[in-house]
Amino acid sequence: MPNKAKAYIALVIAAGAAVLGLAAWSWPSGGLQQFVVYLGLAMLASTLKVRIPGLEGTMSPNFLFLLLAMTSCRFSEVVVISLAAALVQSLWASAKRPRLVQVAFSAATLMVSSAVAYQVSHLMPVGVGAGSSVPMVLLAGSLYFPLNAGMVSIVIGLVAAQPLRQVAQRCYEWVFRHFMGGILFAGLISSAYAPAAAWRGALVLLPAVLLAYFYHRHRTASAMGMQRSQVPAD
Repeated sequence: MPNKAKAYIALVIAAGAAVLGLAAWSWPSGGLQQFVVYLGLAMLASTLKVRIPGLEGTMSPNFLFLLLAMTSCRFSEVVVISLAAALVQSLWASAKRPRLVQVAFSAATLMVSSAVAYQVSHLMPVGVGAGSSVPMVLLAGSLYFPLNAGMVSIVIGLVAAQPLRQVAQRCYEWVFRHFMGGILFAGLISSAYAPAAAWRGALVLLPAVLLAYFYHRHRTASAMGMQRSQVPAD
């Protein structure tokens, strides 16, 4: 592995550890119902992962429940949900056992992306979107997506010695619609439910998440099958 890749991975993992430490230091007491619901939904969604063709990585709809959690959960709770979601996505039904550094990096990218999206979206003026958390969800989603995809694209480019622009373009081709559709769904749920009751909307959204998962799974399986058929036989 190139030294630049090692340094970048170490930096991201250190940032993730700092975010986790901050969350542990400010852990709240009481009001755990919403946290438990979002934690369970995010972990469940993390098992619905599909492989991105041409890249060493997977995507899952767990970010949808992370965005909804940002409207009503505390910072430390969102960080813990992100950590649990990342661990499940990395370890659940993996084709090959991931290395510790891969799991740590995946967890760090998810925690850092969620932490930045949470903090910036909560800086919105009080009067903006009064009575609705839609602006917060849209802002959080517009920050979370490029941060997460960007950090993943950088490490893939460094490790595989590929041009960052090429890796980022391939990544965005497969995940852009996935993320944009999820952000819109999260916005709709936020407009229909008060922040304190958004977890009920998240439960209602679960069937749509399952349908989207099977669609993307079929799409990626077809794409990977076409790639294999185009490889000339020895």
